[in-house]
Amino acid sequence: MGTISDSMPTTSPRIALLALAAVLAAPSGPAGGAAGRSAAPRPAALEPASSGGLELVDRALAKLSIHARLLVVGAHPDDEDNALLAWVSRGVGGEAAYLSLSRGEGGQNLIGPELGEPLGLIRTGELLAARRIEGTRQYFARAFDFGYTRSLEETFERWPREILLEDAIRAARRFKPQVVVAIFPADARAGHGQHQASAVIAHELYERVADPGLLEHLGLPPWTAEALYRRAWSRDDDATIGFSLGALDPITGRSVGQIAAASRSQHRSQDMGRTQPLGDARGDLRWIAGGAGADGDTPFAGIDTRLAAIASSLSEGEQRRAIELRLTRVESLARETRAGLAPVGLERAVVGLSRVLAELREARAAAARIPGGEVVADLIDEKIAVAEAGLAAAAGVVVDALADRESVPAGGGLNVTATLWPAGETPVELLSVSLLSAEGWVPTAGEAGEAGEDEPDRGLVTRSFRVEVPADAGPSVPYFLERPRMGDLYDWSAVPEWLRGEPYRVPLTARFELAIAGTPITLEREVAYRYGDQAVGEIRRPVRSVPPVEVEIEPAQTFFRLGRSSKLSFEITVTSNLDREISGILKATELDAAIPSDGIPLTLPPGGTQSSRLTMDPGEIEAGAHRVAASLETAAGAFGASFPVLDYPHVRPVAQPVPASAEVRALTLELPDLERIGYVRGASDRVPEVLEKVGLRVEVLDLAGAGTPLLSAYDVIVIGSRAYEVDPLLRAKNASFLDYVERGGTLIVQYQQYPFVTGGYAPLPLEIGRPHGRITDESSPVRVLEPDHPVFHRPNEIGASDWDGWVQERGLYFAGEWDPAYTPLLALQDPGGEPEQRGGLLLAGVGAGIYVYTGLSFFRQLPAGVPGALRLFANLLALGER
Repeated sequence: MGTISDSMPTTSPRIALLALAAVLAAPSGPAGGAAGRSAAPRPAALEPASSGGLELVDRALAKLSIHARLLVVGAHPDDEDNALLAWVSRGVGGEAAYLSLSRGEGGQNLIGPELGEPLGLIRTGELLAARRIEGTRQYFARAFDFGYTRSLEETFERWPREILLEDAIRAARRFKPQVVVAIFPADARAGHGQHQASAVIAHELYERVADPGLLEHLGLPPWTAEALYRRAWSRDDDATIGFSLGALDPITGRSVGQIAAASRSQHRSQDMGRTQPLGDARGDLRWIAGGAGADGDTPFAGIDTRLAAIASSLSEGEQRRAIELRLTRVESLARETRAGLAPVGLERAVVGLSRVLAELREARAAAARIPGGEVVADLIDEKIAVAEAGLAAAAGVVVDALADRESVPAGGGLNVTATLWPAGETPVELLSVSLLSAEGWVPTAGEAGEAGEDEPDRGLVTRSFRVEVPADAGPSVPYFLERPRMGDLYDWSAVPEWLRGEPYRVPLTARFELAIAGTPITLEREVAYRYGDQAVGEIRRPVRSVPPVEVEIEPAQTFFRLGRSSKLSFEITVTSNLDREISGILKATELDAAIPSDGIPLTLPPGGTQSSRLTMDPGEIEAGAHRVAASLETAAGAFGASFPVLDYPHVRPVAQPVPASAEVRALTLELPDLERIGYVRGASDRVPEVLEKVGLRVEVLDLAGAGTPLLSAYDVIVIGSRAYEVDPLLRAKNASFLDYVERGGTLIVQYQQYPFVTGGYAPLPLEIGRPHGRITDESSPVRVLEPDHPVFHRPNEIGASDWDGWVQERGLYFAGEWDPAYTPLLALQDPGGEPEQRGGLLLAGVGAGIYVYTGLSFFRQLPAGVPGALRLFANLLALGER
């Protein structure tokens, strides 16, 4: 066990506060320190604590042997080139990052019901999970994904070009890439208008990131990118260079291609799971500008990737040459030390890494003394952080920081224990431990940094802290959700510059100042809450602040059928997050009225929950959308939101703000006379709940027992969007559903993807084109091909106004070709000369029954409460009336 020398001074509250203020002002982020400190390859806080071992030391030494930096630019999560990112990081040892203009809110979801902003949170987490596997970094612009569009012009109307460019330049000046890679071509070949926009921004970024007069308010010095490439989607796509994915990673024994496939598979919500085949593979790029030109053999061809090239931005002279000499020594030392690595005797790397750190610090000090040397100093800072992490791992140092609770209310506090375990034989001296907060949390006077109960028999040194959350602290939510969106852009104006473009904000971090064999280093670890699960084992969660009270209203959406409904009813649930009693008045604002009700007095015990039923007579309500909002007014303020945590096993848990506000959709809607509607749920499918809210009886089918006799009990059966992909039992039981139609049933199949076609699940042939037919303009004209068909008349008369107010799109995965037995009922056409689509609503008589395939996006329209879509869907259901 290593020798522990504890010379930690008593930390005064004033010192802690000064340190916190310095961190919050730093452009590098909440953990302070080097601009690239986040690049240090340390285990994630939500993983069990470890030193990182041989793998971390090897990766650190690889990064210390090269100066190679590449930035990929795309529009959405899952646009990134995982193979290229993994090749740079795991194959070359360089630094790679992905800039996504959006967080993918307009996509679909195969793992849960979330769409829109909640889906964006899931996809942000999936990107972070992918980056952890590759060992790369992630940045964002502030764009909100408004859905598919064919038009670059529409994209730049909703995502202002100058805003995207600012965000891209911010990310590039922070990351400092030598190579920029656009995923898509900057023209119509990219298809999606947002894809085109990402390519245009990548080109402008490459050309303008070095402009010293551009975006000076960012406080980031200009940076020169040296080459621009575009991903080549095939070798026939004018690929000019390739890179091999067949090299084995010596630590994991997997190829770069396998690592890339594992990374890609983190996009679970988007159905992106990949196998990890053996053997060599290749990635391809097309040269656009810079570097070695079209004749280069790698993305870094023509670019100086020696470590000494970090100093290339400095003017020629003795000072530059001195820095280059030190960096050359670092590269040599790193390569030599890496060559001698072995699992047994890992601590032999301590000497080499200590010498690396000494040279880097001398080079950094020299750069700081040179006018204009800040860029060089930032890059060296990043290497210092990498070397520090590598040194700690080589010495067998493990640090951890745990809180005694997951959530803490504003005005409350939590206890934190920071732990150091020097598990190796190298002498380790603990200099100090401090807590840093990006949310204004501070240690309590007289308790910060007090010695914990060391466990010498286990070799542990601990420090205990009491952390207070100010009474005026806001809840811990993603920083980009703190203010309402401005159209299709997130509002970042309330957060500091260093945070903009980062994935998330970390509330609380522990900083350990150590000396390893006399070499001082800094390690940081996010504070987490840990508990044990009998089935799973150790589980960790981020700590977060919550309001004293949370308020929920259910249902969050309801429908009022004009002339048919009489009352509205809501359940309001109030939950206390306090360890003491709290009283207040529960109030509700009725249907946009400015005067709230008299309210209901409530007193909640510590941690208590109370529900109240609100029944309303809306009176002469007009057609349209109305709101009912609830809040609890207390002496500490008014509270009118809840903060549930989105929690999936492959992504970081994150709280989302949900206002205690319900939407009431008042509409004219007649319902078919049906006793039983069967429904097979699809991906992110909330249609059954909407149908129930309007007054229909819907049964979600248990396919484990579904056979023809059971199905025949239903007047109509609906298959949810993409259900054939997500439900293997549906595929297995498809013959029973077709038999149900043959015997006189009505089966409505909402949009499916290519597996539906290749599997031959329709009763009569239909094909979906590649690319698939879709109508992206939600306001595009609709032409009725069979105006006398009952679908447009019974029980609701469908008119032109029923196509108003649709959201995001008309539909997708329209049939492109079909058997003559199908009757197309609608013709739709996107503007701009796009071809007319007739495969959005097909109907066929099959035996004694009716089969419907529709690509209309009812899965979006019905949860959005679009009246015309509800009326049309009710008419489709009426086809099953007997």
